[in-house]
Amino acid sequence: MKRYSLIVILLLCIVSVMPADAKIRFGIKVGANVTKQNTEIEKFELDNTALVNFTGGVTLDWNIAAGFGFDVSALYTAKGTEYVVGTNVLDGLLDNLSGTTVKNTIHYIEVPVNLKYKLEIPAIKDVFAPYVFAGPSFAFKVGETIKYAEDKKGHISIDNKSIDYALNVGLGMEFIKHLNIAVQYGWGLGTASELDFSALDATIASTTAGVWTVTVGWIF
Repeated sequence: MKRYSLIVILLLCIVSVMPADAKIRFGIKVGANVTKQNTEIEKFELDNTALVNFTGGVTLDWNIAAGFGFDVSALYTAKGTEYVVGTNVLDGLLDNLSGTTVKNTIHYIEVPVNLKYKLEIPAIKDVFAPYVFAGPSFAFKVGETIKYAEDKKGHISIDNKSIDYALNVGLGMEFIKHLNIAVQYGWGLGTASELDFSALDATIASTTAGVWTVTVGWIF
């Protein structure tokens, strides 16, 4: 509950500093992301491969003044990684797990809050306008999909955390004042997942998520 309260307080603070003539527009956006897990590993090999997943939802665009504004969205976002356990697992203690593949996809409701600057050149701003943005993102887990061979199910477990934090930086282009195309990178700031072997009473690997995202949006 405290986490949700912090987001509400943040949004209220943003609203409180907005001038009365700020332009507010709503829209939708869809896109794809590629998640590369940065994994801290001790004493064994673990390869990971990024999986392409979907993101999409609603967005709110606040244009305050002089090209500055805020972009706040509520998105369904899936972030996935495929892990392959290496051949030298803890000096041979768990050789039966070598080569095991695990696909882990986490389903989130994600709330990015970005400060945005749009370069509006008078002669062309009605046709296209480039912009940059940056800000924090809060992702709340609503589900997960973990796939591995049934005979390995009791040997490997993944603990996906209930919330993930990130810092996003990106750039985009607005066409005809409605169509938006953007690309961003999100640096994971907290532990997204932990991986365990059931034969050991310890967390073997912890991961943070680095995510590239491309979106297409329409602002009404």
